Amino acid sequence: MFAELAVAAVLAQAGGGTDDITVSAAPDGRFVVTERVSTRATHRLPSRVPVTDERDRLYSVSDVRVSGAAHADDDTVTFTGPAILTYTVDGAVAEDGQVRLQLTGGWDQDLDRVTVNFTASGVSTADCFAGAVGSARQCTFSEIGDRGVVHAEQDGLTHGDRMDLAVQLPAGALPANARFVSSSPLIEAFAFGPAAAVAFGTVLLLVLAGAAVTAWLRRRDRSAGPPAAAPAYVAYVARGELDLAGTVLDLVDRGHLRFTEEWQITHGDGEALDPFEQAVKATFRPGPLAVVDPDLPRLRALLDGEAHRRGWLSRRPERLRRAGFGLAGLGVLATVVLALTIGNALVGFAVLVAGLALTLVRIPARTARGRALGTPREPAETALAVVLDGVLATSRRRHAVASV
Repeated sequence: MFAELAVAAVLAQAGGGTDDITVSAAPDGRFVVTERVSTRATHRLPSRVPVTDERDRLYSVSDVRVSGAAHADDDTVTFTGPAILTYTVDGAVAEDGQVRLQLTGGWDQDLDRVTVNFTASGVSTADCFAGAVGSARQCTFSEIGDRGVVHAEQDGLTHGDRMDLAVQLPAGALPANARFVSSSPLIEAFAFGPAAAVAFGTVLLLVLAGAAVTAWLRRRDRSAGPPAAAPAYVAYVARGELDLAGTVLDLVDRGHLRFTEEWQITHGDGEALDPFEQAVKATFRPGPLAVVDPDLPRLRALLDGEAHRRGWLSRRPERLRRAGFGLAGLGVLATVVLALTIGNALVGFAVLVAGLALTLVRIPARTARGRALGTPREPAETALAVVLDGVLATSRRRHAVASV
């Protein structure tokens, strides 16, 4: 080590900055790089190198060690004199066996001379490029020497320029580990990877399971028993219909309303009425029959509240929709955060899709008690005027029985 530092010091005294680089292949596909540097400058180890306008290549640099007049801070090494830099690079081997390493990139000072010795088994071709990133200018000298060692030299390297080595090895000689990403951070953030595949696969399974459960619930609803409550509740619980005409007929039948031949309305007493039935009865005031204008939203709200109070309907669909909107909002937030930080934004998008799917689920609101009410055969929502004749007939029969 001291001898190597002495050589670097001699080179520094002989002229400007120099960088003598040795690269050795490891069986796991990584490369150990040793740089003997004689200059006062800062050197940034390349971890992301443009390949095309749309694609970058990623390298992992680890085991960074320095000796001599230098210190390392992550991927930046500052030299204040002769020193030796050693590090390991992963991500240089492509599927076809080509090794691509960008060396000496990121210097903030000009170098007078750079030399490279690359050692790996089975080298067939070697090219060396120097200059700005992406340029095809050849290095000053490059050859494949004895025992397949690649030797390259570059006389004069401007600050910010790189020295790029491309060596062809037999396919499979080293494990492939090259990694490529989109040059656009946004496109890269939304790239489909293993995490996104797992997320969307999970969402698909949940959607299929939800569809199966929903279908089972609907089949179960169709097997309900006979009606066991007032017609208005049977219609509303089964299909969400407001059977106002059926409620009027039921009130007439139970003696709470009576319509005379002279189109007069009278109220009667009978068994206790629930709030919905009381509101319907109050709509038909005693006296001459006038135009009836019931407050349908209020009546529907009373009917809904009573159906839930009696346990015929569940709040599950409402809670499910609220949970879906909440999950969708969380998915939007996760997508934005992931896109701006670590990537894998499609995971957040998958959560958004799951939330939207949850809002679209239409599970039956009827409980087991609600299913026991049965289902009317025909839609119950009928114009009130259409049944007034029937109301009158029913009222007459009711009055005749009461008079006996």
